[in-house]
Amino acid sequence: MSALNLIYKDRMTFGIELPLDRDWSEAGQRRARIEGRPFGVPDISNPAKGVELAESLGFDGVWLRDVPVHDPSFGDAGQVFDPFPYLGFLAGRTRRIALGTAGIVLPLRDPILLAKMTASLHHLSGGRLILGIASGDRPVEYPLMGLDYEVRGAALRDRVDQMRNLWSGDALQGPQGPVTVRPYVPEGIPMVMAGMGQQSLQWIARTLDGWFTYPGPPDQAERRLSIWRQARTDAGLPSAPVLTAMHLDLDPDPDAPSRPIQFGGRIGRNALISHVQSLHAAGVAHIAFNLRQSQREIEDVLAELAEHVIPEFAQENTMEIAQ
Repeated sequence: MSALNLIYKDRMTFGIELPLDRDWSEAGQRRARIEGRPFGVPDISNPAKGVELAESLGFDGVWLRDVPVHDPSFGDAGQVFDPFPYLGFLAGRTRRIALGTAGIVLPLRDPILLAKMTASLHHLSGGRLILGIASGDRPVEYPLMGLDYEVRGAALRDRVDQMRNLWSGDALQGPQGPVTVRPYVPEGIPMVMAGMGQQSLQWIARTLDGWFTYPGPPDQAERRLSIWRQARTDAGLPSAPVLTAMHLDLDPDPDAPSRPIQFGGRIGRNALISHVQSLHAAGVAHIAFNLRQSQREIEDVLAELAEHVIPEFAQENTMEIAQ
């Protein structure tokens, strides 16, 4: 079974984006200053607690980013931990939740080592890895590794082909003869593009297994997904999931309207339900919530989402999505 089946169902599915720390909120920033952490560096003292809770509450996926170096001028260290050992750690603390990256900066990674890491994680997690990939948005990383930032799009395309060949057991020519990278994953590991990765949407649609698109209003999502569906059709391929993310500051007033915050909104649960219904009707299959700007405690927000929002998207209540 593909790991995509964990999040691509006949209903809307829900995920969380790490870190589960409200370090971008006013209270979180005060705490960070007291602890001597610069802005954008979250608390890493309890890396499993929120993920275990989310799984127990019925969330379907957990997503990590790839931030090799912390650039203070950029202001965000992601979840701090390298995504692969962290996902391996989480694989041992969870049982059913999808383990996703959004996304690995593919041109910065050696394809042999990455094929080894991802295949290992695939087997150790029971096939729960979804490999989100990206070309990176921080130019500082490329010269540090002796790589050309301007050719990252072509490098990403090459890495995709190399990874699939290595997973399938294709041999490399070593000095003493052919060698392979084990363990094999002959069926492949699902790959989704996070953003555009310097590619056309047509290339993403015909080459990859899904698309993790940027957050935006439902009408924008509908336009994007219409192009996506047509690109899949033109390539002679079946439908494939489109995923998105949203920074969420869940208002304690369930009837509070939506007010914009960076990458998302401060919003009451009833308006949130309406927003997610509109995204799902447009064809979005999965939404991951980022809670770094939350003014409320993470545990309280997860509990409210699990009690009042997720049940609205049970199979019998799911709106018919665009095909």
